[in-house]
Amino acid sequence: MATVLVVDDEQSIIWAFERFLSSLGHKVLCAPTAEQALDMAREAAPDLVILDVKLPGMDGLAALEELRKRCPAVQGIIITAHGTLDTAVRAMKLGAVEYLAKPIDLEKARRVIEAALSKAPVSREVERLRAERGPEFGNIVGKTPAMQEVFKKVAAVCDSEASVLIVGESGTGKELLARALHTNSGRANAPFEPINCASIPEALLESELFGHEKGAFTGAVRQKRGKFEIADGGTIFLDEIGEISPATQVKLLRFLEERTFSRVGGTDKVAVDVRIVSATNSNVEQRLASGSFREDLYFRLNVVKIEVPPLRERREDVPRLVAHFMDHWGVEAISQEALEILKRHSWPGNVRELRNAMERGAVLSRKKTIRPEHLPESILHPQPMRGENADLQVTEWVEQLVDDPSAPRRDLLRHVESKWEKALIRKTLLVTGGNQVKASEWLGINRITLRKKMQEYGL
Repeated sequence: MATVLVVDDEQSIIWAFERFLSSLGHKVLCAPTAEQALDMAREAAPDLVILDVKLPGMDGLAALEELRKRCPAVQGIIITAHGTLDTAVRAMKLGAVEYLAKPIDLEKARRVIEAALSKAPVSREVERLRAERGPEFGNIVGKTPAMQEVFKKVAAVCDSEASVLIVGESGTGKELLARALHTNSGRANAPFEPINCASIPEALLESELFGHEKGAFTGAVRQKRGKFEIADGGTIFLDEIGEISPATQVKLLRFLEERTFSRVGGTDKVAVDVRIVSATNSNVEQRLASGSFREDLYFRLNVVKIEVPPLRERREDVPRLVAHFMDHWGVEAISQEALEILKRHSWPGNVRELRNAMERGAVLSRKKTIRPEHLPESILHPQPMRGENADLQVTEWVEQLVDDPSAPRRDLLRHVESKWEKALIRKTLLVTGGNQVKASEWLGINRITLRKKMQEYGL
């Protein structure tokens, strides 16, 4: 049910719309003047306003302009007995979604009203989410239990000197968490120095971290301070820590033990006071097992581990993040359809992908109302997932199935299994040319079982 405000000085028009809209299940407010309508809108925050151009006092176009200032999310339909191209153009520029001429054709009006309400921004939901987003650390938004656990850990360790390892997929906000740890610590007034260890060639990484002396290598024309010196008194953030070379691992371990280091090409010891926060999106445990990452260094860096969940595992936070980014870019509203598309997306790029999508939407909508056509093609029509990302599609399908009120509530596991089992048997039979002996061998079942399943699935 929507709230619709009808503004017209003709009682017959108001009476007709009131009966008509009420029959459609909407709440109807009526006003004979623009001034009264503005007062009512302040209290009621209507979803849609239908107003005549010719009104006593302020006219309908001026009223629509003022209404849009007070209620940016409201949709507007202009009606008039004296339609001109100039009036239509002015109405559309002021944000009207449609223009109707008197006498009103109620069937056409019904289609126009339904279309307008289907595009209506979900302002109330956005406002509610803005009010209940929950705590934020350094612009990190999240109210799901997984994110609340992350926030609790940040709050617990920010004032300590313990090294922190942040683990999570690319785009989940690991650097934002590292900055939150820094800004909420006693080191907040000292430097925060981030460095992406994977983006710097191995030969230069040690120099970037620890600096070098003049003449240490070709091109070293003067002494250079590294990130550790620059961050003295503050925090250094080592992103993609799993990518550093064995030689640099040794020097980093020595620093953690002695709190001193030597610049590349130098012998003098340099003492600094820094806290190390590191991050990785790779499985460091696998690198430990293969011997490519030192176990003693790992335990030194991993005094406290904070695991950031991917966005697909906390989809309840998507609307809250949408509200956050709308505030960030000053966007007035987002349509229900666009929000539903964002809520359904699997987000392989995590929060970074959502941020980019919202920035695009802000630009293309001119910070008015983000609609589906303002979203990236990759979100409107996502490509099939393959390889290691295929589980994203499976997860999305299963979540939609369980959330669907029409889905079976008995033997749900068997229902899901049958979907994959039927597809697997059909494809195996196709590849093996219908050879049931070979197909049963591939599937790891006997021929009798295969035949029963073929009969069950109509294959």
